[in-house]
Amino acid sequence: MPLFKGLSSKSTPKKAIDYITRKDKATFVSVRNLFEDEDYAEQFADTMQRFGKGKKFDERKYYHFKLSCARKDNVSPEQAHLYAQELAAILFPDDECVIATHTDTKTVHSHIIVNAVNPITGKKLRITESDYTKMKDEANRLCSEFGYSTIDFRNKAQHKRTTEESHIIMKGSTSWKEDLREVIEEAKRSSSTQEEFISHIALYGVSVTRSKTEYSFLHPQKKKAIRGLKLGNNYTKKEIDIVITKNRHGRNGEAVSAITGTEREQKSGLGEFVTQRSVGDIQRQMQQLDRQAEYAHSGLDYDSEANREQERIQRERAERDREERSRRDKELASGNAQSEQSGSHGNKSGNKKSGNYSGK
Repeated sequence: MPLFKGLSSKSTPKKAIDYITRKDKATFVSVRNLFEDEDYAEQFADTMQRFGKGKKFDERKYYHFKLSCARKDNVSPEQAHLYAQELAAILFPDDECVIATHTDTKTVHSHIIVNAVNPITGKKLRITESDYTKMKDEANRLCSEFGYSTIDFRNKAQHKRTTEESHIIMKGSTSWKEDLREVIEEAKRSSSTQEEFISHIALYGVSVTRSKTEYSFLHPQKKKAIRGLKLGNNYTKKEIDIVITKNRHGRNGEAVSAITGTEREQKSGLGEFVTQRSVGDIQRQMQQLDRQAEYAHSGLDYDSEANREQERIQRERAERDREERSRRDKELASGNAQSEQSGSHGNKSGNKKSGNYSGK
């Protein structure tokens, strides 16, 4: 199926809308139930204000969805945007939407930002786990109509699901743990520092409550955080750091820029941490899902492939360490040889002087 994911955000939508509509990223931009020639974020705000919504800092203000098809389908930007437009029309017929299709990565993908307040009724858009699964099914159905590749997303990563999760899926819903896994997978493949990783998952409303020795993640709809190990071996701090380190080394030695702007964290009544980020943070938040998409659409198990990749990384690291030790040993041996030769000459001269001093 197409990769379709998203979560709600409690931040103001302006930065997110500015990001997805950037001219250097978006080839196509369109809207639903908005005026095209007026500021989209201001129209979102006007709708909220008209119904007295969006005043609280920790209040849900918009939803951000990301949609992409398999790279092997060779979907053009025009086709991808049409697909995103039609899906938005089906899922959010009366809601205010901004739709942007990006071509700045190898995989063409679209973003859909939806106002959490309905412009007609003033009611808040609420998406349950069951609703989210139905939305994925609809994305899959429409994808098939367009002639693109589809798979059964319910078969994803079965070996790491608990019995409770399996029962949820059998009832037609999506486990909140599965949502966390998807967000974490995207973040760890797109980040080269711990700060970038935490900033990325915060886009989807997910926060990290512990990060020193192990990660614990708080889903925006839950009151209690869950340890990464409970989600699977690939979600521990150790395994995430392996991927992040590889990403950092893969940037041709360029220094990783620090998070720009200010970040503000405020603890809400539910124990969630809400983060407001700068434009620089948002630029790092939505990166491509090329590798994950290729595995999914090829029918491969992502965790198994990730484990193989991590084993390869460890082998390469061990080989580099071996070569480095060998290089240091050779340098040390060469240095010792030169030192011995220099010391030998010094002793001869010293012995001669010593002899003169003591014998005459």
